[in-house]
Amino acid sequence: MLIKSPGFELCKKKVLFFFEKYRLVRFSVISVHESASLSAMHPAFHGRLREAILANRRILDDLIRELQEEKVTTLNDLNLLPQGYKTKLLHVITHFLDGFFGIDTYFYNLIEDSHWVSEKMQSAIGEAPADYWLLSLDARI
Repeated sequence: MLIKSPGFELCKKKVLFFFEKYRLVRFSVISVHESASLSAMHPAFHGRLREAILANRRILDDLIRELQEEKVTTLNDLNLLPQGYKTKLLHVITHFLDGFFGIDTYFYNLIEDSHWVSEKMQSAIGEAPADYWLLSLDARI
């Protein structure tokens, strides 16, 4: 999870507060791993961030491919979708695109409420790396 705060402990508090207040998904256990979390000042930060975004992209690509395998290949096909599995796939896809955190999320940008990182945010991270953290966590329902 990408967080903006001047230190790990404040970032951890923000993440836990987010999960405490978030209503779409409830987790019974959330573990934040300090040893695997990185400040943007760490040399591995940008590579790890790219990998995390790529993992989300792969999940989204797989969901889209699965929807296509269900014979949904054009926007016109959406108008004919019966309620059920296909619409559930579409629902999860739109959550990725519109920034809703869900159980399929691998990486989440808490600053921009997004599964991605905008160019503007990348610039902000470059200008003040001490203020940005990539937190590693596990969450169980």
